[in-house]
Amino acid sequence: MILQQEPTNLPNWLLFEIHLVLKDSDQLPSTSTHDQAAVDSIDDLQILKNFDLTLEFGPCTGITRLERWERAQKHGLNPPDEVKDILLKNKDEEYQMWMLAINNQGIIKDHVDFIGVSGIIITESIMVSRDPQRGSMAYNNYSCGTIPPLVVLVALFLYFYLDARVPEPIPEKFKVKVMDAMMKTYGHTVNVLVCLGITEPFSDFVRKIADWFVLTMVTGFPWGIAPYDPRLKITDTHIRDIRVKVYEPVSGLGRTDRPVLIYLHGGGWSLLSVDSYDPLMRKISSDSGTVVISVNYRLSPQYPFPIPLNDCLEVVEYVIENSKAMGIDKSRIAVGGDSAGGNMAAAISLRLKSKIAMQMLLVPSLQFVNFNTTAFNENTMYLNRSIHDPNSLMFVINYLGLEPKYLSYLRYNNHTSPAFKQSLQNEYADQTLWLPRRYVREEKIRENMEQPMDTGDEELFEKIKNVILDPLVSPLLADDEHLENLPYTYIMVCGYDFVRDDGIMFYERLNQIEEEAHLAYYPEAFHNALFFPHGPLKLNVGVRIVHDIVKTLKNVL
Repeated sequence: MILQQEPTNLPNWLLFEIHLVLKDSDQLPSTSTHDQAAVDSIDDLQILKNFDLTLEFGPCTGITRLERWERAQKHGLNPPDEVKDILLKNKDEEYQMWMLAINNQGIIKDHVDFIGVSGIIITESIMVSRDPQRGSMAYNNYSCGTIPPLVVLVALFLYFYLDARVPEPIPEKFKVKVMDAMMKTYGHTVNVLVCLGITEPFSDFVRKIADWFVLTMVTGFPWGIAPYDPRLKITDTHIRDIRVKVYEPVSGLGRTDRPVLIYLHGGGWSLLSVDSYDPLMRKISSDSGTVVISVNYRLSPQYPFPIPLNDCLEVVEYVIENSKAMGIDKSRIAVGGDSAGGNMAAAISLRLKSKIAMQMLLVPSLQFVNFNTTAFNENTMYLNRSIHDPNSLMFVINYLGLEPKYLSYLRYNNHTSPAFKQSLQNEYADQTLWLPRRYVREEKIRENMEQPMDTGDEELFEKIKNVILDPLVSPLLADDEHLENLPYTYIMVCGYDFVRDDGIMFYERLNQIEEEAHLAYYPEAFHNALFFPHGPLKLNVGVRIVHDIVKTLKNVL
């Protein structure tokens, strides 16, 4: 039930009322004294206990208007004049009234916006009467519908579901909460399907659901946007048996000197596809005038390292070798990607170096030796059951081909040995050396960036060291000589991202050896903010991020 207009000019004392519909008025407590047991007996009120409030009620049986007024005064309730007029007009007429008084302890007041959105009106000093002639609630002559208990349940469900802590500088907080809720819904959906034995984690079906959720967030529809785009020629094809989606601006068709961005999608090497990235690739290609080749590499855990990386490398090498036939200028080839894709783009750049003109590393994960970073510690407090869930380290487990039991080892850096922690190679990812403190918001974390050196599992480290220390897995661990002669490097990082530090440290290392690089830093953004330059959840920072990507492609290629 929603009031058509909220009352104004109410008294200062705080009295909030939630309007409920009860099918049988005999359920209502008949006592005129405060009786918590009677409140507890009403099923519709059980859910209110989640608010941790003190509940009180006034007399609720069929009584006259005058008796209702007298009892309200007895309880110290003093409604505004409009309510007084309703009660005292035809004062001998019998009315059935329900009033629930909630003593505000600060909980409701903090969430008025949410409750309003959810269809439950909470106002100060309201009294509602049930008009026998109309059979509906009335207040100040405004007609009110009814709120079934289901609506209250839904509202409270949303209250607890839209509970994400959002980066404070983000102005579109409600949109970010909706994104967070959708990602949590995806996770819960998958958990239910797995528990019922319908599917397995990281199955093709689970990945298809992930694509649907992403497309719904960025376009409003699980099927995404129409296949035809007048600005682009879009081809779904294969390169060396690897599925790719090619976006060619129609304005450049027929030319032989076109620039190209070979894009490697994110998703933790385990989820997402060229389909979920379709809206973003269209925008980047059409706005920049650049051919974009989006690579649908094979995913872990079914295909752990090096298979996903090799798939991407195959595509890049094919484009280099066949650039003339594809109408591509061989000197204008860029490799880029976000998150896991950024990791592989950096690895390919280390391998190919001058064969490509630019590497574009967007919120990249660039090392697997330290997960106790300042970014992880201060940013997993935000959106921490969706995009910044600490359990996202399972994606690293998948990529490395490890057993899930090692998840906690990674989280607390027990997957490396004490000897390695004191080695020269570990210094390449040492935050005290390569992370300027101005990027760390929390003073306590900023002043305690040193890592323990005497912990770790020697046996596990021996098992995985050849993989995690490989610069093709952890590009940040490449020595200075290996980092020389890289292509122009564009690195984008977000202040509220749990892999923020990797990109910053990589930039600092490149800068120290005078390699050409640019760091684009968005202090208010989170890990997947670049997904939202358009669509129903469009964010200002998402617009800026993609605008800067487009500008860089135009200027560098």
